Amino acid sequence: MTTSFVDKVKGFLMAPTRAFQDSRADTLSEAFRYYFVLLVIFSILYAIVSAAVGMAALTAIIEQLAMSGAIGEALAGVLENFSGFVVAVSLFFVYLLFLLMLFGVFLEGFMYHVFVLLLGGEKGFIATLKTVMYASTPWLLLGWIPYISAIGALWSLILLILGIKETQEMTLGSALLVILVPLVLVLILVLLGAAVIAALVAGFVEMMPFLA
Repeated sequence: MTTSFVDKVKGFLMAPTRAFQDSRADTLSEAFRYYFVLLVIFSILYAIVSAAVGMAALTAIIEQLAMSGAIGEALAGVLENFSGFVVAVSLFFVYLLFLLMLFGVFLEGFMYHVFVLLLGGEKGFIATLKTVMYASTPWLLLGWIPYISAIGALWSLILLILGIKETQEMTLGSALLVILVPLVLVLILVLLGAAVIAALVAGFVEMMPFLA
């Protein structure tokens, strides 16, 4: 089983087109188990890095406060007691991310499959969902590394396009649209949400003189 798993990882990293072609016979259960194993590995490594970065930031703040006089030293002494809190918060958010990715992959698959249908893909939702799971390979392997995670995200996006092309037997242009259109729609939603929040904050700021 380990050899099969490692070979599958190598396939999606080194020869994705062939790997997606071979994955057509995989069951959804097999694809989800593969995704789950990578997600657990990612979550453990990300938890370690997140806790280490949090502790490093706390230590830097404490050192700066300790050199800023008597009040700073007192605050530094207080902050030293928050090391456990920083680690706990880091682990909490990593676990929350784990749950979001564990269940969110199904929502992501559904979102992309809507556009697969619109653009003529006829191989079914399961094929799309398996593709999303397998295409996550680079992100789950690299996403826990600061800065390098961007490469993993871009790599996974490219794999997703290639995977949709192969598993849904679509043209490269159609597969590209399947991925880019929902991403653009989500970006528009985020921008509109930010505009609404900004307008709301501006409204409250304008009201402050009347409330004072």
